[in-house]
Order: sequence, then structure tokens, then C-alpha cells
Amino acid sequence: MKARLSAVLHSNAVLITAVLLAFGLLLLPMAGQADGGKVAGGIEKSKLVTPEDFLEYASINDVNIHELYFSTILYEGTDSCLMCHEKEGLAALQMGHFKWEGKTDRIVGLEGQTHGKKDLLNNFCIAIPSNEGRCTQCHAGIGYKDDTFDFEDPGNVDCLVCHDQSGTYSKAPTEAGAPPLTVDLNMVARSIALGGEPTRKACISCHANAGGGDNVKHGDISMSMVSTTREYDVHMGTDGADLKCTACHDANHDPKTGAVNHGNAGMSLHSVNEGEMKVCADCHGSQQKIHAGTGAEDMISEGWHERLACQVCHIPAIARKTSTKTEWYWSDAGQTIDPIPVDPATGRPTYDKKKGSFVWSNNVRPVLRYSNGTWTRKVIGVNDGYTSEPIQLAEPQGSYEDPEAMIYPFKKMVGTQPVDTGNKTVLVPHLFGPAGGPNPYWGKFDWNLAMIDGAAYTGRPYSGEYGFAATEMLLSVNHEVAPKEEALGYGPFPDGCVDCHTTQDIEWDKLGWTDDPFNGGDRVGSAPSAFLDPKGKLD
Repeated sequence: MKARLSAVLHSNAVLITAVLLAFGLLLLPMAGQADGGKVAGGIEKSKLVTPEDFLEYASINDVNIHELYFSTILYEGTDSCLMCHEKEGLAALQMGHFKWEGKTDRIVGLEGQTHGKKDLLNNFCIAIPSNEGRCTQCHAGIGYKDDTFDFEDPGNVDCLVCHDQSGTYSKAPTEAGAPPLTVDLNMVARSIALGGEPTRKACISCHANAGGGDNVKHGDISMSMVSTTREYDVHMGTDGADLKCTACHDANHDPKTGAVNHGNAGMSLHSVNEGEMKVCADCHGSQQKIHAGTGAEDMISEGWHERLACQVCHIPAIARKTSTKTEWYWSDAGQTIDPIPVDPATGRPTYDKKKGSFVWSNNVRPVLRYSNGTWTRKVIGVNDGYTSEPIQLAEPQGSYEDPEAMIYPFKKMVGTQPVDTGNKTVLVPHLFGPAGGPNPYWGKFDWNLAMIDGAAYTGRPYSGEYGFAATEMLLSVNHEVAPKEEALGYGPFPDGCVDCHTTQDIEWDKLGWTDDPFNGGDRVGSAPSAFLDPKGKLD
């Protein structure tokens, strides 16, 4: 690495000097100092200017170092960044956004193992292996086209995808993470301010389009949130707090140097948590404090709702502006349908020959589950077997009896996907590109051939018998926080109670109740409830 950088530095030293001359900076003495053959920072004019000297000069003279540098020197990929940021490049090799795996301390039964996006199963595009050329369009790297990708080479990190400040950087959908030729890479490189904190658009462009389209997967993260109003999200609304994603998803810092190591907080669904994630109380204080003087104060102080996470009431619905996919049936794929049916409410197609049929929804009320921060996940080759349906691909763990668990909201995703019916395993079909073999489903539309390719690529046995199984996935809901006036239960007690009680929206059995306590439901296995007694208890 150092040899490569040294060679690049030597070849560009004259060009760096030329940059300073072109901007009229090399000959300027530091303010208040006579020109004694030196420029600001004590750099001797007779010496070539190194990147370190360049940085010092730019900082003293309030110059955007990247704009200055890349105005003359051509951006030549990640190596151009590594010239000055070798340490950061090496640190980026360890980040979950690049590795797509980490210690799975939050996956029950797999604690201490290493897994992640590389081998987790889902019921959207199913899995990465054999489909890398398409799936890696949101990878924080370039060239991840198959399982030979070198995760130890910092030259494979894509610095611009996160650090672009121009809003113009993008990745080609089918080019393994590479940008299209239409992107002006030099202009993108010039846009990066010193520090280069990711913009909201840089984060959302990938996360909103997970699963194959805008707001398809998460339901609470859409492209509309790049520039939205507090009506749709009080935190990201430009007329609200107008926060960047990094305000809550803190980057992790080296405890010795304080330098950012590119870890990022809040990826608990993948079990890779690399930083200190902000929680509501960090900014708003305790539930009792923030609700003092409101109708909710009585409910909280009486102990009726102390196990409710803030998100339950303050995110009453998701996909309030951009619809989200709530059902996906791969079993319907392969048909030629003309014209393509369109959902009249959302305007989005409900069928794709490559992917099957879908259901789109707006104003989706999240489902509620107890969660202690751990999950069960289906992992390729580890626990990809099944005995019953629906197969639970991602499910939070916790219950009322667990003192560490609280009730949180989740998006429920249901559908059907291909499985090996002989071995009773969830296999990865080869859907796209040459990496997985000669028979991708999106080319041949033959599920058996696609299963043969996918099984061989992932090293899994295939009985030769395939079918489709019902699957479910739960995804955390944390965005689209509504204004307080729209929160569930807002208003004087007890008027707001009916937002949750006496409705048909709550799966009470999943929360340990026989029925809605307002309707006489009791804790499963406990004595009759005194819920309606203001001085009583929950159970």
C-alpha cells in the first residue's frame, strides 16, 4: 500500500504545486508575515508541496482542499482518495457497509459468529449469493460481482457513494456497484467538504431503494425524505429539526485517537452494531418529563404503558407519502401479462414477470411485538431449514415476562418464495447475471435451473424438488415520526384510548393477551385483569 501511495504522490507532486499556482496561492505569504521564501504554514516555495503541506495550507487559508485539488488533478478512482486518506481507507475495510457481515451477537443461537447481508435470507430479492452484480448496486464498494471480490483491498472501497456532497453521484443498477459513465466523478470529488460527513441524500439513496425500488423494503424510508416536511417526519423535515441521518446513527470513533473508523450505529437487524445509536431519551428526556401536563402523563404514571417504546405512539403509520410493498408472491412469476396491472391507489405495478405479484400499501399501521433487541434470522447453510409455514425469516425476540423487552412497532412483510421441498430448506435461486451460472431465472424463467445454479453457488444440496412456501419478515420501524398532534392517544384521557383499544388493529395474542383488555381480555395464564381500575395493575 505505502509503495503504491508513494509512487502516486511522487508523480503528482508537480501537479499539486501547479494547482496552488493556478489558484494564486503558492506565492501568498501568511497574513502579517513578510515573504521570506515561504507561504502560509512555513512551506518553502523551493520544495514540492506534499498532501500534508497542502492540507495545512488549505486549512489556514480557508480553502476547500478537495475543490482545489481535483480542479487540476483528475480523479482516478479510490486510489485518488487513498493518497491522503490511507488510514481511513484501511478503517473502511472493517465497516459493515463494506463487509456486509459482522459479529452476530444479536441473533439468537448464532452469538459470536460472523454473518450479515452476505448470507441472510429475506423475502424481497431473497439473498445476495449468485446475484451480486445486481444486488451490490448499493454496496459501499466497486466491483463486487461475485464471491471472488477482495474485501482486503482498500482500493475496492467506494468513497464517493457516502461522501458525495453534490447530490449527483449514483450507481448503475447492474454494474456491481460502479457508477454510470454519465457521472462527473471529478465534480463529485470537488464537492466533498473537509470531513465529508454524509448528506441525507447519500444515505437515503441506498436505503430507500433497498428491495428493488423506492420504499419497497423498509416502509419508513423513502426518497421523498431527502427533502420533506415535518408533517411526514419531524426529525428530517426541512421545516422541522432538519437532521442528517448521522445525527442519530452516530459513527464510531477510535477510543485512542478519536478518529472516525467508519463504523455506523443502528444496524441491529443485521446484528452488526458499530456505534452508539441515539435513543429518544437522549434528546427528549424521560417519558414522564416529555409528557408532563398531557393526557399521556396519567397513563404512563399509572404504569399502564411503561412498556411501550416511544415509536409505538409517535409513528402511527408508515408509507404515509410513498407506498411500500407489503406482500410479494414469487410463485406468480414467469407469466406474460399484458397490460401490466397497476394498483389504482398508488399507481405502482402489481406484477412483474421477473418477480411475481405484489401488494402496495399506504398509511400502513405497524404491527406490535415485544423486543429485547435480539432476533431470530434465517442464514444460508446455517439454519435455513423449515418445518412449518409461514417461515419466519426475521423476528424480534422478547415477551411480557422478559423485563428487558418493550413493545415496538414493525413492518410485517409476507409472501411466497422458492424452497427445496425435498430437503425442506430455503434455497437461494440464481436470479441475475453470469456469476451464479448459465441459467439465471431472469434469463431462462426456469425455476428448477435457477435452483440448481443457486444451490451449487452457495454449496447447498438440492433435491431436485422445488415449490413455494409462505414466509414472513418483521422490519424495525423508526422513521416517519409524526407531529405530536398525530400521535396515538393524543388528547385528554381517556378519549385517545380508542386509537388502540376497541379497534381490530392490534394482535393482542402476540402481546400476551387473550384479547383487548378493554374487551375483557386477560394476560395469558394469569388471573383476571384489573386493567380498567385506575388504581389497578396491568395483570
